[in-house]
Amino acid sequence: MRHSLSPLIITILLFACIGKVVAYDSDTLSRALDNVTIKGQKVNSYIGHSNGQSVISMELMRQMPRILGNADPIHYAQMLPGVQTNSEYDAGLHIYGCDNAHNQLSINGVPIYNVSHMLGFFSIFNATHYSNMWLSKSVTSPDAPNRIGGTIDICNADSVISTSLSGDVSIGPMSSQGTLRIPTGRKSSLVISARTAYLNMLYSKWMTIDGEDMRYSFGDYNLTYYMQVDENNLAWIDFYYGNDDVGYSDNQFSIDTSLEWNNMMGALHWRHKSHGITIYQTAYYTSYENHFSLNQTNVNVSLPSSIADIGYKLKADYGLFTAGLDVVHHSIYPQNPKVDGLFKQEGSDVSQQHSTEASLFFGLMHNVASNLSLSAGMRLNLYNFDDNNYISSDPNLTLGWEMSTDTKLTLSGSIRHQYLFNSGFSNIGLPTEFWFSSGGVNRPQYSYNASLSLETFFDNRKYRIEAELYYKRLMNQVEYDGNVFDFIYSDYSLDDILLRGNGYNYGASIMIEKRKGKLTGWLSYSYGRAKRRYPDTKYSGTYPANHERIHELNVVATMKAGKRWSIGATFVAASGTPYTKAERFYIISNHLLTEYGTHNGSRVDTYMRLDLSASYDFINNGKRRSGINLSLYNATMHQNNLFYRLKVSGDGYAYRPFTFLIKLLPSVNYYYSF
Repeated sequence: MRHSLSPLIITILLFACIGKVVAYDSDTLSRALDNVTIKGQKVNSYIGHSNGQSVISMELMRQMPRILGNADPIHYAQMLPGVQTNSEYDAGLHIYGCDNAHNQLSINGVPIYNVSHMLGFFSIFNATHYSNMWLSKSVTSPDAPNRIGGTIDICNADSVISTSLSGDVSIGPMSSQGTLRIPTGRKSSLVISARTAYLNMLYSKWMTIDGEDMRYSFGDYNLTYYMQVDENNLAWIDFYYGNDDVGYSDNQFSIDTSLEWNNMMGALHWRHKSHGITIYQTAYYTSYENHFSLNQTNVNVSLPSSIADIGYKLKADYGLFTAGLDVVHHSIYPQNPKVDGLFKQEGSDVSQQHSTEASLFFGLMHNVASNLSLSAGMRLNLYNFDDNNYISSDPNLTLGWEMSTDTKLTLSGSIRHQYLFNSGFSNIGLPTEFWFSSGGVNRPQYSYNASLSLETFFDNRKYRIEAELYYKRLMNQVEYDGNVFDFIYSDYSLDDILLRGNGYNYGASIMIEKRKGKLTGWLSYSYGRAKRRYPDTKYSGTYPANHERIHELNVVATMKAGKRWSIGATFVAASGTPYTKAERFYIISNHLLTEYGTHNGSRVDTYMRLDLSASYDFINNGKRRSGINLSLYNATMHQNNLFYRLKVSGDGYAYRPFTFLIKLLPSVNYYYSF
């Protein structure tokens, strides 16, 4: 990032950077069969696996630390091997070393373009509204979306019609949320959820930057209506709306900034089953828009952008064969900076983009031998933007070898294309980033992918070990080479401000999971490198991507302590992320000039955090559960440096690390389920 002594620039910079298994109370199962009694420990794991994907039950959220009253599913997806842990102010999700924008996050298969609320604590996903989270780190299925990274899909279970009134309520110091499941007939039901935040009521003194308060609020609203038309047909409607509103004022320099963004999604789903064929159809609309503005005495800055999709998805499964069609039309308004006042009196000329993706796919799974399976597929893509047409074919192949009843080895390979780009000066998943279409000098992205995984169980399946190796070759990558000052001091051109090149990711990970007993959880270690190269630019050579964390250790544990107490803990230790160090400063004519070192040649210190949680149930009789949850975020009060910034104080300045505003974050949360 570039820096200047101007209070306007400092404020913009600061603002841009802040920017199917259920656990049981009993530890054993007992079944009597004609004078024979069989006893054994019940599996308490909340992680399942299906066709190379991890399936995380939302029941896990009930046991984990509820940071500021919320246990977020994306937060725990980041605790899995191969998925990079984030830090405060980093809303990005990095799977197998890919950029945040290389992944698709969705609700029942419908893409959502920004799933994060501010500060990185929350995603938009209300865990009590949905049942499972499907995570695919190595996308090798032909029905997967056009992304070169991974996928996360928040979805419902197959049995979705509620036969009795039920619900969940959670009240915390930062936000409150509730879900209500309402039977509306013998074959229909309605699920509604809402969440609202009120940070400034209790945390206003902690949410300050250089002594000035930051104002922040957000809300999430879900509605899902299910109708069982007949025994072969199920239809449901999904709706989601979320909004965020952030404000920051610096009275000393008469600066007022605001950032607003919102998501909206509506979808109609239909599932038909007959004669061994299952057909899924979805028609949807999804949109995301954001608006950043800054007002000062001599200048007004505005940064609007948006993306909206209209799409249709069809998938048919028959035995081991699958086929389908995906069509989506994008209407994109890339970031269009507008500056009025002292510096410029005009905005840049950025026009709305319209592009279309159409994909036809098919796949087949074949049992080559009793212990050897082969899955192969093809995805044929047609992409259009203005006068640009691209045709591509994405093959995938997976070979599975069941070495024993408890051990399986899987080798996968694929080619994937992606036709949307995401960029911006923050590059960590914050709402100031924006989308734009492939075309012209920005050729479609594509990747070559290979992975090898081993899964084994031992000690009567009490423990599971998962080990992975992966390699990804990334083509036609872009990186934002500008800063927040380019559209203030000079004419802005997106094409001129992007670096274009290639990259590669590789790594290895291992996870040990304890699946039975009162104490369950997992320990994972990941090693990963993410390198980028931009030839024919001022950056010669190969550099680490700015989200790269070479080493990561994650520990997740839950323990049942008696009938009423449950204890949860998470621990994170990760290498610091790269940054470009400012080595020298020069002041010429009241302007600050900066001399930088090697691009991404320095790293912030190691990140470390321990979170603790304890829940006590006042009532827990199966149908009703109520209690209180106590949580501590960063219980060891470890000081984590997140990035470096230029801090101005009076006539002086200093280049110092920026840390999270709060070292220790306690929380008390009341929950009630019925």
